[in-house]
Amino acid sequence: MAMTDSAINKAILGFVFFIVLLKLYAVMVPEAQAAGNELNESGVPLGSFFVADGIVFLLIMVGLLILAVRTWTARK
Repeated sequence: MAMTDSAINKAILGFVFFIVLLKLYAVMVPEAQAAGNELNESGVPLGSFFVADGIVFLLIMVGLLILAVRTWTARK
């Protein structure tokens, strides 16, 4: 079955959006991890959740993965 111009445009737009989202995360997450490490060092209760390998950043990455999978599977 041939793809229409509209479907091709949506696929290209989705791909570009995904790449921009990955670039945004690549820039913002290290900055947030550094801030989380500083927060943990300050002695804030539950600050260990925000360290670079803490649960908060794991949840962010899992959320990104789920969003990507849902986006690409919903197009079929």
